[in-house]
Amino acid sequence: MKLFEFKENEIITPELLLDDLDKLKGIIENPEYATFGLPESRGAVSFTKENSRLNEQDLSNQFIAFQLSNEMDGPAILESSEVTSSIKGSSQEPDVLMSLEMQSFHIANNIQIDKNSRATMRINIGKDKDSIDKNFDTAFWSIATGLDLYNKAKNKPAEPKDLKADFKQAFGNRPIEIPGGLANMSFEVVKHREPKWWQRIFKFLQSETGKTLTSTIGFPAITNNAINMIDELLNKLDKSDPDILFKSRPLRLALSEKAKSDYTGGSNRVKIGSLAPGFCVLAKGKDFNTFINSNAYYHSTYGMLVPSEVSNADLVTGNYEDPFKDVTYSIFRTGMKQHKLDPTFNFS
Repeated sequence: MKLFEFKENEIITPELLLDDLDKLKGIIENPEYATFGLPESRGAVSFTKENSRLNEQDLSNQFIAFQLSNEMDGPAILESSEVTSSIKGSSQEPDVLMSLEMQSFHIANNIQIDKNSRATMRINIGKDKDSIDKNFDTAFWSIATGLDLYNKAKNKPAEPKDLKADFKQAFGNRPIEIPGGLANMSFEVVKHREPKWWQRIFKFLQSETGKTLTSTIGFPAITNNAINMIDELLNKLDKSDPDILFKSRPLRLALSEKAKSDYTGGSNRVKIGSLAPGFCVLAKGKDFNTFINSNAYYHSTYGMLVPSEVSNADLVTGNYEDPFKDVTYSIFRTGMKQHKLDPTFNFS
């Protein structure tokens, strides 16, 4: 669809401009056009309308943070509003320190991966604008990760356990600070070819035994304006045939029970998602029942979700029907601690 295209000698009226602006508005509001390629292989543009209302189809195709249950009884994976965090929080320690690492990244078998396949992951996490905290300005911890989706040493697509990243190291071993414990998180992964600048930004360590398949750079405590500059990473994937693997709208998540109570006011008619220390799964909403029906558990040795009825013998020989083979998902490990951030700190 071409916008702002007029015939020769045509008089440009306000009505014509408004008509094309309506077309652009329709593109931005339509989830089908949330991310699309620019002409002449000039990259991709992403739009996220934070306050727009999700319908059932939108939500089923959004990537959502699910919590992996610690219990063998009950559902294996919890929708975030079903989570009770072990971080209580208090008026003396209302804030949350958080660490985050990607344990594995599983790409659906029906997604084509060849020796030139790369991906760029972006995660932004910080204080939600509706947090009860008024002492600190809103700041975000932003992460950009390069993923080499093809393992050249093994001459095959990378295995889930090979695609892992410790984001704490990318932040210089600083924890993510969430004042008030109410977080806002968004994430996106774009599969693409390798543009010339990509290897210069993401430094992949070389060795005789092979090389790492991930490289991460972190930007701690930055503003929205700085995030907009980092977004150019995904908007300059020149001649790279971008394909969206992950896409989420901003997720509001309570990291402590106090943050949940502060937001809901104790109302049973208000629900909010939570995350707890442990393991979470990022996956599309429509795949939720697949996890539930298979009673999945995470096998960290192989970096994959496995149905509970599969024996070890069948697992290592591949002698079972994998319900997750065509599901794209990622496993994250989170650490959290309640804390008191001091806004009055100085050097005196």
